[in-house]
Amino acid sequence: MDHKQLESIETYARERMAELGVYGWPHVERVYRLAMHISEFEGEQGLDLDALKAAALLHDIAKSLQERNRGVNHGKMGAEMAENFLKSMDFGEDKISIVYNAIRAHNKGEKPLSLEAKILCDADFLDKLGAVGVATVFIKACLTKRTIEEVAEMFTKEPTETSSVGKHLRWLKEKPRLYTKTGRRLAKRRSKLTQLFFRGIEDELKLIRLRQNFI
Repeated sequence: MDHKQLESIETYARERMAELGVYGWPHVERVYRLAMHISEFEGEQGLDLDALKAAALLHDIAKSLQERNRGVNHGKMGAEMAENFLKSMDFGEDKISIVYNAIRAHNKGEKPLSLEAKILCDADFLDKLGAVGVATVFIKACLTKRTIEEVAEMFTKEPTETSSVGKHLRWLKEKPRLYTKTGRRLAKRRSKLTQLFFRGIEDELKLIRLRQNFI
């Protein structure tokens, strides 16, 4: 894939994600970088880097459609949109097939069949974890008028809430199903950061409560 093709794919993806916030273009950039990082350690099995780059850039192009209509599955819809777009630029049938499955699989629409799809699945989920994941939780909390104390309490309890905050806290706490060795290694590191952060918050909130008891 030459630079012009890559630029065209990026432009197409950017235009379809302009309306999104928390999972907008910055999310795609992070997933792209994670996918490239994982590929450096997992690519010895004949990885198609062009297909992986395209899938990472295009994986959320139908997200805004899902935001407007909850009946839309952005993985399935996005795969069809990506397939049509890539055909229009003569991307290559084999590569398009890899991209199609990777985008459908990244939000559990189907099983990832290729190494490229597995890397994309891992990269997308890893962006929900660690420091970035914690920051995203608190953005969601602000948008839904949740306090720091409420989020901290939710984290210490068994996660049952179906809200966007509750769902993301489950992602932070549960052991993820990742497909690559590199992905699992990165997830372990990010999980440690998450635990450390919430222990720190709990310690600080306990100090505040202790002071209040003495007043």
